[in-house]
Amino acid sequence: MKYINLIFFILMFRLGFSQNKSELPFIEHLINKGYYNEVIHLIDNDSLNYGHDQLDSLNYYKGWAHYSLKNLEQSTTSLLNVGKESPFYLKSRLFAGYNQIFLENYEDARKTIGHMNAQNEPIHTLVNFELSGIDMLQGNWSKAKEQLQRVNPDFATINQQVATLGQIIKEQETHRTKSPLIAGLMSCIIPGSGKIYAGHTGEGIASMIATTGFGLITWENYRKLGIGHVKTMFFGSIFVATYASNIYGSVISVRIIENDYKDAQHNQILFQLHIPLRNIFE
Repeated sequence: MKYINLIFFILMFRLGFSQNKSELPFIEHLINKGYYNEVIHLIDNDSLNYGHDQLDSLNYYKGWAHYSLKNLEQSTTSLLNVGKESPFYLKSRLFAGYNQIFLENYEDARKTIGHMNAQNEPIHTLVNFELSGIDMLQGNWSKAKEQLQRVNPDFATINQQVATLGQIIKEQETHRTKSPLIAGLMSCIIPGSGKIYAGHTGEGIASMIATTGFGLITWENYRKLGIGHVKTMFFGSIFVATYASNIYGSVISVRIIENDYKDAQHNQILFQLHIPLRNIFE
Protein backbone atom coordinates (compact mmCIF):
# COMPACT_ATOMS: atom_id res chain seq x y z
CA MET A 1 0.00 0.00 0.00
CA LYS A 2 2.88 2.32 0.79
CA TYR A 3 4.37 1.95 -2.68
CA ILE A 4 0.99 2.40 -4.37
CA ASN A 5 0.62 5.69 -2.52
CA LEU A 6 4.15 6.65 -3.53
CA ILE A 7 3.42 6.06 -7.20
CA PHE A 8 0.28 8.19 -6.85
CA PHE A 9 2.23 10.99 -5.19
CA ILE A 10 4.89 10.88 -7.89
CA LEU A 11 2.31 11.14 -10.68
CA MET A 12 0.42 13.98 -9.00
CA PHE A 13 3.50 16.00 -8.15
CA ARG A 14 5.17 15.43 -11.48
CA LEU A 15 2.01 16.77 -13.15
CA GLY A 16 1.79 19.67 -10.74
CA PHE A 17 5.43 20.68 -11.12
CA SER A 18 6.01 19.77 -14.77
CA GLN A 19 6.29 23.44 -15.67
CA ASN A 20 8.62 24.14 -12.76
CA LYS A 21 12.32 23.35 -12.79
CA SER A 22 12.28 22.70 -9.07
CA GLU A 23 10.98 19.47 -7.64
CA LEU A 24 12.03 20.32 -4.10
CA PRO A 25 8.40 20.59 -2.88
CA PHE A 26 7.95 16.99 -4.06
CA ILE A 27 11.02 15.87 -2.10
CA GLU A 28 9.85 17.80 0.97
CA HIS A 29 6.45 16.15 0.70
CA LEU A 30 8.05 12.69 0.61
CA ILE A 31 10.14 13.60 3.65
CA ASN A 32 7.04 14.70 5.56
CA LYS A 33 5.31 11.45 4.63
CA GLY A 34 8.23 9.36 5.83
CA TYR A 35 9.38 8.06 2.43
CA TYR A 36 13.04 8.39 3.36
CA ASN A 37 14.42 5.54 1.25
CA GLU A 38 12.56 6.85 -1.77
CA VAL A 39 14.00 10.34 -1.25
CA ILE A 40 17.52 8.94 -1.11
CA HIS A 41 16.88 6.85 -4.23
CA LEU A 42 15.58 9.82 -6.22
CA ILE A 43 18.47 12.07 -5.24
CA ASP A 44 21.17 9.43 -5.70
CA ASN A 45 19.89 8.47 -9.15
CA ASP A 46 19.86 12.10 -10.28
CA SER A 47 16.27 11.70 -11.44
CA LEU A 48 15.06 15.15 -10.42
CA ASN A 49 14.83 18.46 -12.21
CA TYR A 50 16.86 20.94 -10.24
CA GLY A 51 19.32 23.75 -10.69
CA HIS A 52 22.81 24.04 -9.30
CA ASP A 53 21.55 26.54 -6.73
CA GLN A 54 19.36 23.84 -5.23
CA LEU A 55 22.17 21.40 -4.40
CA ASP A 56 22.29 22.61 -0.80
CA SER A 57 18.62 21.80 -0.32
CA LEU A 58 19.05 18.36 -1.86
CA ASN A 59 22.01 17.65 0.41
CA TYR A 60 19.91 18.71 3.39
CA TYR A 61 16.96 16.50 2.41
CA LYS A 62 19.22 13.55 1.71
CA GLY A 63 21.02 14.08 5.01
CA TRP A 64 17.75 14.35 6.88
CA ALA A 65 16.42 11.19 5.24
CA HIS A 66 19.54 9.29 6.31
CA TYR A 67 19.27 10.79 9.79
CA SER A 68 15.66 9.60 10.08
CA LEU A 69 16.79 6.11 9.04
CA LYS A 70 19.62 6.29 11.62
CA ASN A 71 22.29 6.08 8.91
CA LEU A 72 24.36 8.61 10.80
CA GLU A 73 27.60 8.45 8.82
CA GLN A 74 25.80 9.00 5.50
CA SER A 75 23.66 11.67 7.12
CA THR A 76 26.74 13.53 8.35
CA THR A 77 28.37 13.49 4.91
CA SER A 78 25.31 15.02 3.23
CA LEU A 79 24.58 17.57 5.95
CA LEU A 80 28.15 18.85 5.93
CA ASN A 81 27.81 19.54 2.21
CA VAL A 82 25.10 22.14 2.88
CA GLY A 83 26.56 25.58 2.18
CA LYS A 84 26.52 28.60 4.49
CA GLU A 85 24.09 30.50 2.25
CA SER A 86 21.42 27.83 2.63
CA PRO A 87 18.52 28.39 5.04
CA PHE A 88 19.20 24.82 6.18
CA TYR A 89 22.85 25.50 7.08
CA LEU A 90 22.52 25.94 10.84
CA LYS A 91 20.27 22.94 11.28
CA SER A 92 22.45 20.80 9.02
CA ARG A 93 25.63 21.77 10.84
CA LEU A 94 24.28 21.15 14.31
CA PHE A 95 22.71 17.80 13.45
CA ALA A 96 25.88 16.73 11.63
CA GLY A 97 27.79 17.59 14.79
CA TYR A 98 25.34 15.61 16.92
CA ASN A 99 25.73 12.62 14.59
CA GLN A 100 29.48 12.80 15.13
CA ILE A 101 28.99 13.03 18.90
CA PHE A 102 26.76 9.95 18.83
CA LEU A 103 29.37 8.11 16.76
CA GLU A 104 31.99 9.19 19.33
CA ASN A 105 33.95 11.22 16.76
CA TYR A 106 34.35 13.94 19.36
CA GLU A 107 37.12 15.99 17.76
CA ASP A 108 35.27 16.07 14.43
CA ALA A 109 32.12 17.12 16.26
CA ARG A 110 34.01 19.88 18.06
CA LYS A 111 35.23 21.25 14.71
CA THR A 112 31.84 20.91 13.05
CA ILE A 113 29.98 22.75 15.81
CA GLY A 114 32.70 25.05 17.08
CA HIS A 115 33.55 26.52 13.67
CA MET A 116 30.01 27.65 12.91
CA ASN A 117 30.60 31.29 13.93
CA ALA A 118 26.94 31.63 14.83
CA GLN A 119 25.88 35.26 15.09
CA ASN A 120 22.42 35.05 16.69
CA GLU A 121 22.24 34.45 20.43
CA PRO A 122 20.08 31.30 20.50
CA ILE A 123 22.45 29.43 18.18
CA HIS A 124 25.54 30.78 19.96
CA THR A 125 24.10 29.51 23.24
CA LEU A 126 23.26 26.16 21.67
CA VAL A 127 26.81 25.82 20.35
CA ASN A 128 28.26 26.38 23.83
CA PHE A 129 25.80 23.85 25.24
CA GLU A 130 26.77 21.16 22.73
CA LEU A 131 30.48 21.83 23.26
CA SER A 132 30.06 21.40 27.00
CA GLY A 133 28.46 18.02 26.34
CA ILE A 134 31.40 16.96 24.18
CA ASP A 135 33.79 17.85 27.02
CA MET A 136 31.70 15.78 29.42
CA LEU A 137 31.70 12.76 27.13
CA GLN A 138 35.48 13.05 26.80
CA GLY A 139 35.89 13.21 30.57
CA ASN A 140 37.06 16.85 30.61
CA TRP A 141 34.80 17.73 33.53
CA SER A 142 36.41 21.01 34.63
CA LYS A 143 36.42 22.28 31.06
CA ALA A 144 32.82 21.15 30.62
CA LYS A 145 31.83 23.12 33.71
CA GLU A 146 33.48 26.26 32.35
CA GLN A 147 31.86 25.77 28.94
CA LEU A 148 28.42 25.26 30.49
CA GLN A 149 28.76 28.56 32.38
CA ARG A 150 28.98 30.34 29.02
CA VAL A 151 25.46 29.24 28.14
CA ASN A 152 23.02 32.13 28.33
CA PRO A 153 20.74 31.48 31.35
CA ASP A 154 17.99 33.60 29.75
CA PHE A 155 17.55 31.14 26.89
CA ALA A 156 14.50 29.31 28.24
CA THR A 157 14.42 26.63 25.54
CA ILE A 158 17.39 24.76 27.01
CA ASN A 159 17.24 25.78 30.68
CA GLN A 160 16.11 22.34 31.78
CA GLN A 161 18.86 20.60 29.82
CA VAL A 162 21.50 22.98 31.18
CA ALA A 163 20.34 22.22 34.71
CA THR A 164 20.50 18.48 34.02
CA LEU A 165 24.04 18.65 32.65
CA GLY A 166 25.02 20.79 35.63
CA GLN A 167 23.63 18.13 37.96
CA ILE A 168 25.58 15.41 36.15
CA ILE A 169 28.77 17.43 36.63
CA LYS A 170 28.05 17.80 40.37
CA GLU A 171 27.41 14.08 40.70
CA GLN A 172 30.66 13.35 38.90
CA GLU A 173 32.56 15.62 41.30
CA THR A 174 31.28 13.67 44.30
CA HIS A 175 31.33 10.23 42.70
CA ARG A 176 33.90 7.89 44.20
CA THR A 177 35.07 5.40 41.63
CA LYS A 178 35.29 1.90 43.06
CA SER A 179 38.45 -0.06 42.30
CA PRO A 180 38.27 -3.69 41.11
CA LEU A 181 41.77 -4.19 42.56
CA ILE A 182 40.69 -3.04 46.02
CA ALA A 183 37.61 -5.27 45.82
CA GLY A 184 39.78 -8.27 44.96
CA LEU A 185 42.29 -7.57 47.76
CA MET A 186 39.51 -7.13 50.31
CA SER A 187 38.01 -10.49 49.35
CA CYS A 188 41.46 -12.07 49.60
CA ILE A 189 41.77 -10.90 53.21
CA ILE A 190 38.14 -11.25 54.31
CA PRO A 191 35.96 -13.34 51.95
CA GLY A 192 32.83 -11.44 50.90
CA SER A 193 34.11 -8.00 51.93
CA GLY A 194 34.89 -7.11 48.30
CA LYS A 195 31.26 -7.63 47.34
CA ILE A 196 30.13 -5.55 50.29
CA TYR A 197 32.52 -2.83 49.06
CA ALA A 198 30.90 -3.15 45.62
CA GLY A 199 27.50 -2.51 47.18
CA HIS A 200 26.19 -6.09 47.15
CA THR A 201 25.91 -6.49 50.91
CA GLY A 202 23.66 -9.56 50.84
CA GLU A 203 25.89 -11.40 48.38
CA GLY A 204 28.94 -10.40 50.39
CA ILE A 205 27.57 -11.80 53.65
CA ALA A 206 26.47 -15.00 51.91
CA SER A 207 29.93 -15.44 50.37
CA MET A 208 31.56 -14.76 53.72
CA ILE A 209 29.46 -17.42 55.48
CA ALA A 210 29.90 -20.01 52.71
CA THR A 211 33.66 -19.54 52.30
CA THR A 212 34.30 -19.45 56.03
CA GLY A 213 32.10 -22.50 56.56
CA PHE A 214 33.90 -24.61 53.96
CA GLY A 215 37.22 -23.39 55.33
CA LEU A 216 36.33 -24.50 58.85
CA ILE A 217 35.05 -27.88 57.65
CA THR A 218 38.27 -28.40 55.69
CA TRP A 219 40.39 -27.48 58.71
CA GLU A 220 38.45 -29.80 60.97
CA ASN A 221 38.85 -32.73 58.58
CA TYR A 222 42.54 -31.97 58.17
CA ARG A 223 43.05 -31.85 61.92
CA LYS A 224 41.24 -35.15 62.54
CA LEU A 225 41.85 -37.16 59.36
CA GLY A 226 44.94 -35.64 57.76
CA ILE A 227 45.58 -33.87 54.49
CA GLY A 228 45.38 -36.98 52.33
CA HIS A 229 41.93 -38.10 53.45
CA VAL A 230 39.16 -37.94 50.84
CA LYS A 231 36.95 -35.72 53.03
CA THR A 232 39.75 -33.22 53.55
CA MET A 233 40.49 -33.06 49.83
CA PHE A 234 36.80 -32.87 48.90
CA PHE A 235 35.92 -30.01 51.24
CA GLY A 236 39.29 -28.39 50.57
CA SER A 237 38.53 -28.30 46.87
CA ILE A 238 35.14 -26.71 47.54
CA PHE A 239 36.78 -24.16 49.83
CA VAL A 240 39.42 -23.20 47.24
CA ALA A 241 36.80 -22.91 44.49
CA THR A 242 34.52 -20.81 46.71
CA TYR A 243 37.40 -18.61 47.84
CA ALA A 244 38.65 -18.00 44.27
CA SER A 245 35.18 -17.40 42.83
CA ASN A 246 34.47 -14.94 45.64
CA ILE A 247 37.55 -12.90 44.69
CA TYR A 248 36.72 -13.05 40.97
CA GLY A 249 33.08 -12.16 41.61
CA SER A 250 34.07 -9.13 43.68
CA VAL A 251 36.30 -7.80 40.89
CA ILE A 252 33.64 -8.37 38.23
CA SER A 253 30.91 -6.79 40.40
CA VAL A 254 32.86 -3.55 40.73
CA ARG A 255 33.63 -3.46 37.01
CA ILE A 256 29.96 -3.98 36.13
CA ILE A 257 28.83 -1.26 38.55
CA GLU A 258 31.32 1.27 37.19
CA ASN A 259 30.54 0.39 33.56
CA ASP A 260 26.79 0.66 34.19
CA TYR A 261 27.31 4.05 35.85
CA LYS A 262 29.38 5.32 32.92
CA ASP A 263 26.93 3.96 30.33
CA ALA A 264 23.95 5.54 32.07
CA GLN A 265 25.81 8.84 32.35
CA HIS A 266 26.88 8.68 28.69
CA ASN A 267 23.34 7.99 27.46
CA GLN A 268 21.87 10.72 29.65
CA ILE A 269 24.31 13.30 28.24
CA LEU A 270 23.52 12.25 24.66
CA PHE A 271 19.79 12.51 25.38
CA GLN A 272 20.11 16.00 26.86
CA LEU A 273 22.22 17.21 23.92
CA HIS A 274 19.58 16.00 21.49
CA ILE A 275 16.51 17.60 23.07
CA PRO A 276 17.28 21.28 22.25
CA LEU A 277 18.07 20.44 18.64
CA ARG A 278 14.65 18.89 18.15
CA ASN A 279 12.89 21.63 20.12
CA ILE A 280 14.48 24.48 18.19
CA PHE A 281 14.46 23.12 14.66
CA GLU A 282 11.20 21.17 14.56
